[in-house]
Amino acid sequence: MTALFLYMAVYLLPAFLLSHLALDVLLRNPRQVEHRLLSLFVFGYAMLFLAEFGRHLSPIEASPAFVTYWFGNAGILIFVCSVHFIVKVTGVGAKLPRWIYPYAIYLPLVPVALTFIRQENILNSQRFDQVGVWIYPEFNASYLTTMTVGNVFHFLVILLLMYALKRSERFEHQRVLRMLIWTAVAVLVWDIVFGYVQLRGIMPPYAYMYGGLVWAVALVVAMNRLDFLASYVKRYGTLYNLNPSAILLVDDQGQIESANPAARTLFHTVRVVNERFVDLLPEKKRDEWSAHYDQHFHAQKKFLEFETKIQTKSGQERYVVIDGDFVYIDQKIHGMILIRDVHSFKEAEQSIRFFAYHDPLTKLANRRAFYEQADQALLQADTVALVVIDLDGFKGINDTYGHQVGDDFLIHLGELLEMATPEVGLASRVGGDEFYMYVPNVDADDIVAFVERLQLLLTERPFQLGRETIPIRASIGVSVAPDQGEDLDTLIHKADQAMYQIKQHGKNDYAIYDEVLHGPK
Repeated sequence: MTALFLYMAVYLLPAFLLSHLALDVLLRNPRQVEHRLLSLFVFGYAMLFLAEFGRHLSPIEASPAFVTYWFGNAGILIFVCSVHFIVKVTGVGAKLPRWIYPYAIYLPLVPVALTFIRQENILNSQRFDQVGVWIYPEFNASYLTTMTVGNVFHFLVILLLMYALKRSERFEHQRVLRMLIWTAVAVLVWDIVFGYVQLRGIMPPYAYMYGGLVWAVALVVAMNRLDFLASYVKRYGTLYNLNPSAILLVDDQGQIESANPAARTLFHTVRVVNERFVDLLPEKKRDEWSAHYDQHFHAQKKFLEFETKIQTKSGQERYVVIDGDFVYIDQKIHGMILIRDVHSFKEAEQSIRFFAYHDPLTKLANRRAFYEQADQALLQADTVALVVIDLDGFKGINDTYGHQVGDDFLIHLGELLEMATPEVGLASRVGGDEFYMYVPNVDADDIVAFVERLQLLLTERPFQLGRETIPIRASIGVSVAPDQGEDLDTLIHKADQAMYQIKQHGKNDYAIYDEVLHGPK
C-alpha cells in the first residue's frame, strides 16, 4: 500500500496536472497551431508519467511492452511536437523551405509505425531490474543513443531561443526568452546528470522526466506572457474594448446589456447599459429600425450595412451603419450590434453630391443642374419662360472693392434670385456674373409681371457694404417656349439676343425676345 501511494505521488499526480495543463492550453484556442502543438507536447509528458505509473503497478515482465508501445512512442510525440513548436514560435520556420518545414519534422514518427509493424522498440532498453519499489531499465546502447540524441536536440533548442532573443525588439519578450533559455540550460544539466546516472534505490527510473515537467510548465508560462496562448475570451475582450466601432449586446426586449467604450464615446455618455436601443434613435428612424430588427431577430438572421441615424445624449444626430448578428447567452437569444460612425463620410458624400449640381459660391444650381432640369421642364410644361441675367458694371465692383466684396455681392444676388424664383422654377449661376432662370407654365402677362417683380426686388434690396450701398444693376433677356423655340440651346440663344439688346441701349432693363426686333436682319 505504501508503494501505491508513492507511485501516485511520483507519477499519477504529475500526469494529472500535466493533462489538465494540456487541456487548458488546447481549449484556449484550439484553432491556433501553437496551442495544438504545445498541448500535445505537454500531454506527451503526461503520458510518460502515466506509463511509468502503469508499469510499476504491473509485473516486471510487462515493462518491455509498456516502454515499446507507450513510453517510447510518447517520447517521440514530445520530440516532434516540441521541435515544431519551438521552430514556429521563434520564427525560424518561416525561413525554412516548404519540404522541410513542417513535413521533415515529423519523420521521427516513422519508428512509431515500425514499433507496431515489427513489434519491437530499438530506441529504448528492453531489460529491467527491480531495486526496492522501483523498476530500472538497463543502460544499453539503445538507451544511451536515444538519451544523447535528446540532449543534442535540447541544446539546439537553446540555440534557437538565443537566436529569437537576438531578433526580439520588445523588452517583455526578451525577459521571457531569457527565462526560457536559463530554464532550458537547467533542464539540460538535469537531463545529463539523471539521464546518464542511475541513482538506483534513491531516484525513480527515468528521473530526467522531471526536468521535462519543469520545461513544459516553463513553456506554458512563457507563451502566456508572450500572449501566444491568450484565450478566446481574452483576445475577444481586447478586440471588444479596443474596437473603434461601438458594440452593443441587446437582450430579447431590446435593452442594452453590455457596451464597449466606443459606444459610450459615440453616444456622448458614460451610461448606455440598461437603455432601450430604439430610444437612442431619432423618432423618425425608430419605426424603420424596429421593423428591420424584429424581422431579423425572429429569423435569427444576421444583417449588414443598415444605414440609419442615432441621437447622442447631447441631442446631435449622426449617420451610422449597423451590422448585427444573434447569439445565445444564458439560454436566451441576444442581438450583437456593431455600429460604425459614418457621419463624416456621409457629410462628405452629400457635399460632393451637392456641389456636383450647385455653384460653390452662391449655392444656386450650376450649369449642369440647370440644363438637366430645364430640359425636363420643356418636356413636361406647356410653356416655359427662360430668363438670362447679366450684371452691369460687376467688373467695376471687383476693381473698386476687391474680389472678396465681389463674391459677397454675388452671394447676396443669389439669395435674391432664390427668393424671386417660383417653387416650380429654378435659378442658377452658370458662370462669372451670368445667371439663368426658368419659370414653367406662364402666359405673356405672367412673364412681364415676373420680370418686373424681379427688377423691383433687385432695386429695393441693394448690397450693403457697411454704411455704403451698392446698387444691383442687371440686363435681362427673356425667351419663351414653344413660341420662340422648343430646345434649350435655341431659347438661351434668343434670350441672350434680347439681353444684348438691353446692353446696347442703356442697360439695367429687360427685353422679351421678339422675332422682328431681335431676329435676322
